[in-house]
Amino acid sequence: MTTDFKRVVSNPIFGGTLVLMFAGIIVSLACAATQPVQVSATTWFMIVYLLLLAISLVWAIAYGSLNRYRHALLTVIGVGLSLNVGHIGYYINANIVALQAMSAGLIFVEIMLFFWVLVLGSGPGTYLAELTGTGNDMRNMGYGGEHSMSRVNNYRHTVNSNTNSGGRGSIADYYTSELNQSTVSGKGTDTTSIVYKARALYPYEANPDDPNEVSIAKEEIMLVIDDSGKWWQVKKEDGSVGIAPSNYLARISS
Repeated sequence: MTTDFKRVVSNPIFGGTLVLMFAGIIVSLACAATQPVQVSATTWFMIVYLLLLAISLVWAIAYGSLNRYRHALLTVIGVGLSLNVGHIGYYINANIVALQAMSAGLIFVEIMLFFWVLVLGSGPGTYLAELTGTGNDMRNMGYGGEHSMSRVNNYRHTVNSNTNSGGRGSIADYYTSELNQSTVSGKGTDTTSIVYKARALYPYEANPDDPNEVSIAKEEIMLVIDDSGKWWQVKKEDGSVGIAPSNYLARISS
């Protein structure tokens, strides 16, 4: 996945909250610079810490890795919240206008950090995840490891070959053929690799950079070809085949 800062500006929620966060940090930094004697070393450290945190959020969004680093980001944000709230309470009661303005800037940052805790702490299918699009970012978090692309390509090649030659082209036929070949070659078969129906719990938009993924709609019914990993191979009613995150799907009891 390449870095693309259009991901930051194209999402008004991400862009808006980050702009307010950077604005609060810049205001606080500028006000602190006018009263260096009145500002403690821990305050300088905190402002730099918040600046690095905001830059980390921008990088995570641009790289498409919010969910991959969500736990680390939540931890860093939690530390920033606790550091920030103490300084707000101290400087807001100061008799110097610049220090009060610095406290106001830190309040903006505190509100934005609290919002980001809600965003990163919301799972797929929740209101905030759907509103911000972080649910679709599951494809970038390394969930379940690699995609087992060789099995996807092997399936497509087998089905296309059988269909073009007038032979069997269904999912069940493919798996019957695959299991028979494994038995003949002496390889053990995976009894969990069976075909069954599943329902989509949440909508999922395929990553345009990964042609092996498929988009699914909420409540859509499809066949599961391979459930051995956390990215399942599925076949939709329109015949398209690809992979989708397993936590978006629920098996339908037969």
